[in-house]
Amino acid sequence: MIEIEDSRKIGQTGLISTLMKERIRDARLEDSQAIHDTLREAMSPLAITGYSKAAIETAIVRPWVIRDRILSGFTTLVAEADGKIVGTVGGVREMRSMRVVSLAVRPSHQRRGIGCRLLLRIESIATRLRCHKLFLLTAWSMMEAIRLYMSLGYRKEGYLRRHFHGEDMVIFSKYLYEDGD
Repeated sequence: MIEIEDSRKIGQTGLISTLMKERIRDARLEDSQAIHDTLREAMSPLAITGYSKAAIETAIVRPWVIRDRILSGFTTLVAEADGKIVGTVGGVREMRSMRVVSLAVRPSHQRRGIGCRLLLRIESIATRLRCHKLFLLTAWSMMEAIRLYMSLGYRKEGYLRRHFHGEDMVIFSKYLYEDGD
């Protein structure tokens, strides 16, 4: 568990906000509802961008599915700020790769580096598990997410037309090391 106390919270306006205690930790069974609520709060605003309602509802994972994921060993992390879950991400090991899923940060806590820290923690876990790469799918219209991925070294690897409830998806990946290293 890493605890981060950051007094340089940079928001969209670039202003420094107040000191906030944050930490990233493994999810617990009792976090399932708060993770679901975080996903709902983060994903629901996508409806005004034209993102399909079916895609949004599918991305908002139900609490019982989250509990099953945690019980099955699926990597699930949460970010807490002042004791409240404000972000989440999952990682699924697939052979020698890890698929990143369900990255979400509550709108009130976005643009503070929480998504970045969640991804860096997943990267650390994948490295420890000897996964040679991370990959994820995102909608081409989610430009903020794409900028985050690219800033962390992810590269566009492919394009899936009308893949997820009619939404076009982009495959991003990041190599942690080359096979044979």
